[in-house]
Amino acid sequence: MVMNQMRKRVLLCLLALGLLCLLAGCRMRVTGSAPSSLPAAGEAPAGSGQPEEAPNADAGKEEESPEADGNRTRENPQSDRREYDENAEAEIVPGTDRVLAAPGEDAGAPHPDGEPDGSGNRLDDAAEHTALLTVASEASEKLGVSEQAGEAESAMTYFTVLLEDRTGSLFECKRLNAYWETEEDYWTIHKSSSAHALVLQAGCYDVSSRLLPENLAVDDGWVIRKNPGVIVKVVESDILGRNVTSASAAAEACRRLMARDGWNAVEAVREGRVLLLSRELFDAPYLQTAAAMALAKAAYPSLFADVQPEEALRMLSEEAAGTAPAGIFCYLYPEDGP
Repeated sequence: MVMNQMRKRVLLCLLALGLLCLLAGCRMRVTGSAPSSLPAAGEAPAGSGQPEEAPNADAGKEEESPEADGNRTRENPQSDRREYDENAEAEIVPGTDRVLAAPGEDAGAPHPDGEPDGSGNRLDDAAEHTALLTVASEASEKLGVSEQAGEAESAMTYFTVLLEDRTGSLFECKRLNAYWETEEDYWTIHKSSSAHALVLQAGCYDVSSRLLPENLAVDDGWVIRKNPGVIVKVVESDILGRNVTSASAAAEACRRLMARDGWNAVEAVREGRVLLLSRELFDAPYLQTAAAMALAKAAYPSLFADVQPEEALRMLSEEAAGTAPAGIFCYLYPEDGP
């Protein structure tokens, strides 16, 4: 009997202990010991005079995930750089200067609803349809690039539009890099110069466009590393210019240029795309247009097969000055190569 009573008491104690645990909700937390300088639990800080604040009910909750709001593409202000979601619909491409689909911008394609599309234009060689450029009738009569169009208003307009139209049809990978050398040997041009603009007008890239104004002096190694597809050399008036009747001096200057150390490996020399221009072609805008036409012809002979730079110079000069200049103003190395 005594043993049975003891067992009953033990069972009752265990049941009571279990009930106490259930009532307490098992809210037991193990923490490190508090520093001696902190007030004890339930006491206000010494000297504060403020009652103890009620405990925060959300203190034990975890912070909501940033993914919860559905905004997957977000900027982290604590990050060294912006972070983007790989599944986001838009893409940021470093190095792009403008959006192709921007409405009203040069070559931009406006969205049918007047708003730019979310993606840029893409060229597809396997596309089944051909995109056509529509020009207003009053503008088409001035261009002179169509058999049905009227004559251009001026020779300047005609050759300017001709350059834009034909070089604009070139794929970026087909454009040639051009090395431009001034009258001074091994001295090139800055991107702020009119010569740089002329290179771009002729549909080429300027290999010196990244040089600083104080670093325009180059050497053979620099030119060889750039490997330009076309070379332009400006020469004095006694080699090319007004009243020059023989190209022998220009031919000799061209041979000396191509004979420089290591230049036989340069693409422009191998392919025979070396052009000499008279410095007199930079005295007026219409003469610079003639120089751009000569460079475009040298760089892309098949694209400008029907254009003669001498004829372009004559037409531009007669329109602007009233007379055609007498002399030789440009010399292109023979197309059969060195």
